[in-house]
Amino acid sequence: MKYMKMKRMLSALAIFCCMAMTACGGATTSTTAPTPTTPPAPHVTDESPASEEEKPPADENEPADSPDEVPEEDNSWEKIQEKGELVMGLSSSYPPSSFVDESGEIVGFEVDFAGEVCNRLGINLVKHEIVWEEKEDDLSLGEIDCIWSAMSMTPEREKSMCLSDPYMKVDIVFIVDPESGVKTIEDMAGKTVSVPDSSTSKDLLETEYPEIYITSMEDNSDVLRQLELGLVDAACMDSGVANYWNSSNGGIYNILLAKEANENYAIGFRKSDVALRNKIQETINEMVADGTFTEISMKWFGTDVYADLNGTAVDSGEEGEISDDETPDGENPDSEGAETSQDGAENGEITE
Repeated sequence: MKYMKMKRMLSALAIFCCMAMTACGGATTSTTAPTPTTPPAPHVTDESPASEEEKPPADENEPADSPDEVPEEDNSWEKIQEKGELVMGLSSSYPPSSFVDESGEIVGFEVDFAGEVCNRLGINLVKHEIVWEEKEDDLSLGEIDCIWSAMSMTPEREKSMCLSDPYMKVDIVFIVDPESGVKTIEDMAGKTVSVPDSSTSKDLLETEYPEIYITSMEDNSDVLRQLELGLVDAACMDSGVANYWNSSNGGIYNILLAKEANENYAIGFRKSDVALRNKIQETINEMVADGTFTEISMKWFGTDVYADLNGTAVDSGEEGEISDDETPDGENPDSEGAETSQDGAENGEITE
């Protein structure tokens, strides 16, 4: 009897303890996932980069800085002064701008032009022959100080280089074999045309003359050799080279206009060399003002190409002056249209 009373008392006590623990928040197992906490936002200082949303969108049509705006750190002209020379990158396959004469010397309009600029600046001109397809690499690697070689201005080159003002304009033309039967542009359909590789002439044929078969060659010398050998019906290139070469070969070829006055020549400098570009341009402007540029142009082209660029040219009626001993041998297209030039005494030292 006592045992039964004791057992009921212990049971009641156990129930009471359980109720007491529950009321006091005793330890239990919860199956509810904990609520995630948000980490504090990182502290942003003035040095932290702006978020993508804070960056203004780039304007692809926004023009580049004007060449007249010389960065403070630009010492490109001072470097040229210190070494006392300007390395001119040029191709010798652009008569009368630059070509090899009978003595093996690179001569031409561009050489006389650059030589006079260097003479006025008190520095020597060094002629460095380039492979046209590699000209941009030579410039960026510092092998040359500028590309001064009948180089056409294009949007791509304006973006990658610091260009001078244009100093000459030319057309793109076809030089046609008189035996080809071609009399008009319409007759060019289905014909084979040689053209310099990596040139604006080739770009023109690919975009506007899809019916023409293109034969790409390394330079103008190879292009004209193809024409001379009768391997193509015509050649396509700048009018300055075409007219001079045709005159040097008796004018037996026909010239057809492919694109009128869409080419302006300029000098190309590294994008960072604004000070050098401006110094060269300042000197060119002086040469134009005092008539020296006109004299050099008349010597090689028979006209003032700078005035022609601005619509004020007076043509002498001659495509340069070619004497018997200066006319290139028709059998040797590597020396197209050679007028021997010995301007070292006038222009300062000119080396290759």
